[in-house]
Amino acid sequence: MAYYFVRVHGNTSNNNPNKANCYVEGEPPEYPNTYFNYYQFCLDNNIVRIGYPDIGDLLIGNKANALTTNCHDLNSIGPHWRGCLTSFSRIPLNSIILMPNKDRPGELYLGKVTKTYWYYHNVPTVPYECSHRLGVNWDRDNNGSPLRYWANDLAIDIRRGWWRRPFCEIKDMNIIKNIDIARRKNGF
Repeated sequence: MAYYFVRVHGNTSNNNPNKANCYVEGEPPEYPNTYFNYYQFCLDNNIVRIGYPDIGDLLIGNKANALTTNCHDLNSIGPHWRGCLTSFSRIPLNSIILMPNKDRPGELYLGKVTKTYWYYHNVPTVPYECSHRLGVNWDRDNNGSPLRYWANDLAIDIRRGWWRRPFCEIKDMNIIKNIDIARRKNGF
């Protein structure tokens, strides 16, 4: 089983009407705000998302289904992000996802991948920034509320290392062991 860390926050350029090449009408948040944090959207919709929707469907290529034509493409975003997107699209079923809530340092949510990569948007109800996605069964309590985990409890240092990245496969066996123990305590 593989373990992945995926950030779901950032800043969008797709809501700025002054950037005609990137603009998507109705894309939240309302301009001039650009910051978004889709952790609650991901929990509510049992998904995890990653950025750069302008790339289009990664399985089809050639910016398929993208709403913009001249914003970003796989060559314009650079090798690091290109690698993140490609790796994200290949995350296998049953992998474990760690999703932080940027607005509460150290808070994170865990879940298991139940559906492999697909590309979907329906602005404004399904934000363009949430186009690259995986289905995730988030850990929940008996009432159906998402379980909140804390980085400190899992021995994850939020000041450095992979926690600061937008996406990363977790390979530290001590952290993986701590994740498994925490999930088992909650019945997963």
